[in-house]
Amino acid sequence: MTTETITEEDLITRAQQALSSCNWVIGECAAEWTQKYAKGRTDADFGVLIGLSGDQVYQRRRVWQTFADVYDNYTGLKWSHFYVALNWDDAAECLQWAQDMEATVAEMKAWRRAQHGEDLSEPATEESPFDVVPEYLTAETGIVRMPGDYTGVGGGSGDGETGGGGSREPQMTAASANRESDYAPFGKEARGPAPGEGASTRDEPSAEQVFRKGAAALERVVASLTPAMIEDFHDLPAELQQRFLDAVENLQARAAGLS
Repeated sequence: MTTETITEEDLITRAQQALSSCNWVIGECAAEWTQKYAKGRTDADFGVLIGLSGDQVYQRRRVWQTFADVYDNYTGLKWSHFYVALNWDDAAECLQWAQDMEATVAEMKAWRRAQHGEDLSEPATEESPFDVVPEYLTAETGIVRMPGDYTGVGGGSGDGETGGGGSREPQMTAASANRESDYAPFGKEARGPAPGEGASTRDEPSAEQVFRKGAAALERVVASLTPAMIEDFHDLPAELQQRFLDAVENLQARAAGLS
């Protein structure tokens, strides 16, 4: 039995066809291209071949490599959920909560902040999921090339190369990409809106949705309040204890008319 070989051209074509529809496919193609065909070339070089910037390719490749084996378990989530959770040490818990609650990216981020004891009335300190390595972001972007048009690292004078004797193109970073173009991590090419995007046109949830989500959240809280956890309550900071008790009291007051 023979296994069909996937060529570099196959990966490039597949990634190009997925540009407007599936970041997972682009990430998978970028990861396989890096492993089999890069030969010293970078994410930026693959981006030149398919029409994305180096940081766009880098982001999709990293998300694919991190979540490829589990993302099918979260069928209700968008690629952007995984993007923001890439460096979270509690990513699995947060993604599962978002799946169970049918939560948006913004809701998932807020829930995580609450679990960490943060004050949701205060602005969040946003951190990029990526610490982009500069050498991944060296080629000129926005030009689609075929593999045969690229002479490789150290040879020729193709755009975006860094061969000896030639001038090097200015390095592109995630920050400069945002300043110099319309690109954003949750741009038009991303699957699903950015946190808060489209909020003004979003329909208010129905009563059934609110109570279904509320019931699921309360069931998770009750399940987590084991005797050992309750025993540790008094060791928590006084401010956090009071915040929790206030939340319980407010819930009791709101729910008084339900029964």
